[in-house]
Amino acid sequence: MTLEHSSPLRCVALRSNGHVVSGSDDGSIIVHSTSSNKVEYRTDNVFTNAVYGLCYLPTGSLVACGYDGPGGNGLKVFSPSLELVQTLVGHVGGVRCVTVSPSGSHFASGGSDKKVMIWSEPGEGGEWARVQVLEDHTHWIWAVRFSPDGKQLATGGGDKSIMVYSFNEGNAILAHTLEGHTDFVYSLSFSPDCRTLCSGSWDKSIKFWNPADGSLVKSIDQAHSNCVGSVSYSPNGRILVSACFNKTMKIWDAETFELKHTFKQEFDTNQITITADSNFIVTANDDKTVRITPCREYHLTGLTPILNLILHIVYKWEFVSFLEPNENTSPLEKVMRLLGECVYHGGYNVTSEIISFLSPAQLPIIPTRWKRDPEDIIARLRGELERLRQRIAELEQRGNSEKSENQRKRSRY
Repeated sequence: MTLEHSSPLRCVALRSNGHVVSGSDDGSIIVHSTSSNKVEYRTDNVFTNAVYGLCYLPTGSLVACGYDGPGGNGLKVFSPSLELVQTLVGHVGGVRCVTVSPSGSHFASGGSDKKVMIWSEPGEGGEWARVQVLEDHTHWIWAVRFSPDGKQLATGGGDKSIMVYSFNEGNAILAHTLEGHTDFVYSLSFSPDCRTLCSGSWDKSIKFWNPADGSLVKSIDQAHSNCVGSVSYSPNGRILVSACFNKTMKIWDAETFELKHTFKQEFDTNQITITADSNFIVTANDDKTVRITPCREYHLTGLTPILNLILHIVYKWEFVSFLEPNENTSPLEKVMRLLGECVYHGGYNVTSEIISFLSPAQLPIIPTRWKRDPEDIIARLRGELERLRQRIAELEQRGNSEKSENQRKRSRY
């Protein structure tokens, strides 16, 4: 979904009525309707620099945070149609993150001034008011997150620590300091049942904590090959999605913490959010787009490579994923994986060609769920399959020759 931003996107937020709002490095905010696929509202120069964070209030109003230069105001409230309602004064410098409580009565912001500020719902004057300032961090605040039940507030900073506060009627009391990351804590996400807090860090790790007692539940130390920029639980609590600044996005089992699927992209993803029905992943990306990706519960199969491929052919099960190859992966498994990728990206003719390659007599399978493919793709695939057939024949011939040679050597003794 191209949203006419002129710079990479930093943040994205969702409204329940099918609207996606995005903020960019160019200082603009755009509201896009997913039903009509049109831009409904737009405002430019919200901040002199990037829009770093967005969150919708239950009323439909929008809170945006960013950077307006030293002494500027990096926190603003907009109407649903992006008319400026209020500029909030308090932070000094850039405001990096913002989160709203489930009730909508409060929101919290964190910035480069090392402070977390809590704001209360408008009173008679119609303006949000600052009710508390938290100064427990010693470095920039990169992440703030309310728990789904509104009883906890978690913050992450450049000091490598996470603060967990109990929250009641706008009053936050520090309950636990979570330590273990070796670099900036960049993103936080509570599980829907509030029993687990996930953190993503510049140290390339994803950690899972028990916010009730502050204990570490699980650490995936090399979750990505670069800093983890965003983590997000699905609303149904079954998966966690993470994104890294090395052009990958991953899906993890929220219960077993096992990797279920890896998306290899041509762009970096800066923020992830997931729709309320848990069906779609919505991302803000460096290529100036918001992308909406089906959120399936991917399953790694333990079946043989050929049976795995047949599952792709018969059902086009995109949620059946081939294991990542390694030094122990057999040539057959690598070939089946390659053919599986052809099925995933191809159409009816591609699938038919692969079936013919696997069984000249034709397998009793009729693929009916694909579009037809251009003839040039078919010709190219036929060439690749013929080269693959020749390569297999060469390997078989070499194997027979080596076997005969070994038999001759043994006969000498």
